[in-house]
Amino acid sequence: MSFDPQAHLVPHKLEEPIPILFWTPTEFTLAISLMGFGLIMDLWLFGMLGGAGVLIGSRYLGRGAKRGAVQHMLWALGLQLDAPIKTYFKPSWKNDFIP
Repeated sequence: MSFDPQAHLVPHKLEEPIPILFWTPTEFTLAISLMGFGLIMDLWLFGMLGGAGVLIGSRYLGRGAKRGAVQHMLWALGLQLDAPIKTYFKPSWKNDFIP
């Protein structure tokens, strides 16, 4: 029995996200969210323009960027929002459930 190298090949882009209408799932979700917020707030024109701006702008801003740059930016922005939360909640090491 011989080793067959073709049976053990891993596709090059196996972990790439599956695009939704030519966009990554993160960009598409962000655009749809902006459109939804625009509709909910009865500012549908701004919502549609914002969503279209995200979809069109992501193509130009993503050129030359490394994979996962958008997710990292959103994660970094979320960390900046953590500072005001500290004033409302006590530190995690003080949350003792055992008396």
